[in-house]
Amino acid sequence: MSRPLDGLRVLDLSRLLPGGYATLMLADLGADVVKVEEPGRGDYVRWTPPAAGEHSAAHVALNRNKRSLALDLKSPDGVALLRELVAGFDVVVESFRPGVMDRLGVGYGALRAANPALVYCAITGYGQDGPRAGVAGHDANYVGYAGVLSMTGPGDGTPVLPGVQIGDLGGGGMAAVVAVLAALARRARTGEGDFCDVSMTDGVVSWLSLHAAAYVATGSPPRAGRAPLNGGWPCYSVYRAADGHVTVAALEPRFWDALCAALGRPDLAGDAYATGARRDEVVAELDALFATRTRAQWMEALEGLDVCVAPVNDVAEALDDAQVRARGMVVEGDARGAGRWLHVGNPIRLASAPRDLVRLPPPALGEHTDEVLRAAGVDDDRIARLRGAGVVA
Repeated sequence: MSRPLDGLRVLDLSRLLPGGYATLMLADLGADVVKVEEPGRGDYVRWTPPAAGEHSAAHVALNRNKRSLALDLKSPDGVALLRELVAGFDVVVESFRPGVMDRLGVGYGALRAANPALVYCAITGYGQDGPRAGVAGHDANYVGYAGVLSMTGPGDGTPVLPGVQIGDLGGGGMAAVVAVLAALARRARTGEGDFCDVSMTDGVVSWLSLHAAAYVATGSPPRAGRAPLNGGWPCYSVYRAADGHVTVAALEPRFWDALCAALGRPDLAGDAYATGARRDEVVAELDALFATRTRAQWMEALEGLDVCVAPVNDVAEALDDAQVRARGMVVEGDARGAGRWLHVGNPIRLASAPRDLVRLPPPALGEHTDEVLRAAGVDDDRIARLRGAGVVA
């Protein structure tokens, strides 16, 4: 069975999480991803703790199925070499601030001249234009600007940072995959490449569709812990169990009424109790009730009922969950010196594609430099000269 992106060639000049996650998705789907890294240092994610054998755990997580080319883009010979290489690739992904790649001599204009069919994807915090285009930032800044952080938390104090990097992964990484695939679809029709301007903040703002509509309709911005789907409605909330927490998402009346009956509280059935008319009273009663049993006991008691209750798992429990395992979202693979390693799977499932995930272990820095250069027609004598000059490693 072939993979959907077999034959697609990607040069990944990005660093850290957003670009690394985007090219991981592409690599898992069959693309040949060559990670271009600074000699002697590499992507910063390589030395982000904790360690995992020969590499960091973060490097192992983001860089399976990729090859590594160590190339100095601050040297004229390195710039010239990248321009040569790009002629044989379909996609470039980078995550520098706007203007950095142009100053290095390898921006979209320069690389497009070498390959007019190139799809060039730039992932930045705020986009290529606008008053904050050149400002440094990280995930907390993007979700803060985008309004998401104002709605996160119990509503009675400091907002709570999300447990995963929403801007990096969703607003940046996943949006970049969509942008690249859209540009490739267009190229298939026109033969022309394209420039993908991916802003992580834009990506997060795009997720405000329902919240923005509610604000426009009411004139009141959604508040943390008080909007319908972030704790404002008792039928859609988190409750403390004896050993942790459970989620209740009984939005539809039939689910809520069935839950109240199963809990022995049919008196709480009905919209007035489900959606907030007596919110504080209902929440207090359900908190006290759910605290009488463990998560497992509640799941056993409610098994087979359409009540939309689930445990709040920690990461270890999530990786061991029967449904997660059955879907192939945890896969054992090599991590070079770290022993048995559990890779998180790829969520994109096609019936036509094989399900084996790890084809290549995460690469050592510059592990595939010679291999990539030879495939591009660079002979061994030139490789030796470039290595001697510190241009490649």
